[in-house]
Amino acid sequence: MDRLKYISSETFYEGVIVEIMGGGVTIDLKGRLGQFKIPNRMLITDYELKIGQEVGFMLSYPEVLSPEPNHEYVENIRREKEKQAEMQAKKKQEEEK
Repeated sequence: MDRLKYISSETFYEGVIVEIMGGGVTIDLKGRLGQFKIPNRMLITDYELKIGQEVGFMLSYPEVLSPEPNHEYVENIRREKEKQAEMQAKKKQEEEK
């Protein structure tokens, strides 16, 4: 937290649960702000989860911490994209057989 240059400016946001997976949920943010996919352990609730339930949370604006990318993350992203491309190619080959 000491790496942030600007003070926190939390704002209340709302969303709607649109997907419930085994270990997490997808939340559409109201106001066409996008989606969150979070694990169940990060969701505070006393209720059984259902599609269409509204959620509320506090959120501040993300701040870029450095002008340079973290090369470890860049390499992990590259490897993951390669793996996905290989899986797609393999799947396509199997479908063509």
